[in-house]
Amino acid sequence: MNEITHLKKMWKPRAKRSAKTIADPVSLKGLEGSLSNDHWAFNVTYAFRDALDIRYDMRVINKRKTPLWTQGPLIGFKDGDLIHTRDKHRAVQVRFAQPMGWDRDKNCMYTGSVVFTEFNIQEGRPTEIAQHTCTQMEFLELLISGQMP
Repeated sequence: MNEITHLKKMWKPRAKRSAKTIADPVSLKGLEGSLSNDHWAFNVTYAFRDALDIRYDMRVINKRKTPLWTQGPLIGFKDGDLIHTRDKHRAVQVRFAQPMGWDRDKNCMYTGSVVFTEFNIQEGRPTEIAQHTCTQMEFLELLISGQMP
């Protein structure tokens, strides 16, 4: 998964934001936003750009301030986040989450945690399958591949 590798390369103290995002390119037309992640198993929409640490920043390029989308290394899904698969037959809902962050004492990335419930959806009715615990990065891997890492 190129997305995961890209994020892990940014894991360092005082990490700089990257001009390459994991859902590249991000677009905004009128009031409609879009992440270019149609190959992901789950429908992670434009509304989740904060959870993916994607934001619109000003950068100086050729001595001019230019707005562009940037990627940070800190994934942070939150309590209550509900995300369906693209075929709408499965969903996951975050019950409890701790965001990622740099651990100065250990000089490494704290990968956070996510406790989520997995649902099977048949005829529009959700049925709880299981509850899982994983890191923020493992949760992102699930959203991309559709399979638990």
